Amino acid sequence: MHTIQSETLRVQVNPVGAELSGLFSTKTNTEYLWQGDKNWWGDRAPILFPIVCSMRDSKYTYKGKEYHMPKHGFVRREVFELVEAGERLVFEYRDNEKTRPLYPFAFVFRVIYELDNNVLKTTYRVENTGDETMYFSVGAHEGYNCAKEPGEAFEDYYLEFDKDADYNSAVITPENLLGGPEYSVIKNGRVLPLKHELFNNDALVFCNVPGSRVFLKSKKSAGVVEVDYTGAPHLGIWQKPGAPYVCIEPWCGLPDLDSHNGRIEEKYAINALEAGGIFNWTNTITIHEGA
Repeated sequence: MHTIQSETLRVQVNPVGAELSGLFSTKTNTEYLWQGDKNWWGDRAPILFPIVCSMRDSKYTYKGKEYHMPKHGFVRREVFELVEAGERLVFEYRDNEKTRPLYPFAFVFRVIYELDNNVLKTTYRVENTGDETMYFSVGAHEGYNCAKEPGEAFEDYYLEFDKDADYNSAVITPENLLGGPEYSVIKNGRVLPLKHELFNNDALVFCNVPGSRVFLKSKKSAGVVEVDYTGAPHLGIWQKPGAPYVCIEPWCGLPDLDSHNGRIEEKYAINALEAGGIFNWTNTITIHEGA
């Protein structure tokens, strides 16, 4: 485990998956990040690459060849190399003999953690080191404790977006694909009270989500998590129903449509990166605890 610390926060990162594993306020002795429980969900904040969610039948084709792709990609179970430690942590993962049977593209994937007082910035940097266009998705999947204080319940929490709008979720099929018409979650507003029933049909998936920020708040306690998803067009909100956490997941990519033809270059919301190109996206998490 590797650690960086500021005046108010201590951040821990596991080299397996370069996964954020602790987001602890030394100011209030509060752990904001879900700490994993296999009875509910054993992960904490897996990084999704080179795909977000599921592909149809867990496979795709490229140049006429078929490839298998596990849900959320493969890097979340792989050990990253720590290439820089100090004021920031930089982890790196490269294509190799394990990845090529799953994913034919040459790449360098870096995850950069930087901490400034109460603000954690996580930058995902994708470099196409091959000689052809690379197709990929990348996403975050942080889980946050709900409740974080004694006496609270999950229903005491709510999400508040930074913009009044219609927030409509895609329908998730039993195969974890996008299918069917969208349905309304918030009508001309910005507040979503949390309740377990919201997730009876898996995640809420906001495609081309309005605004740029969302706040996780409690009606009973102080301490607010702000997620700035600027640059990520899509947002997933998820929990296993009944669990004491909620995941706020900014995504640069989406699950397959249930009608997708399987060709990765024609996948809905896929990113195309030219040979030699570099893609950067930063996920910013701010912990607000008052004066």
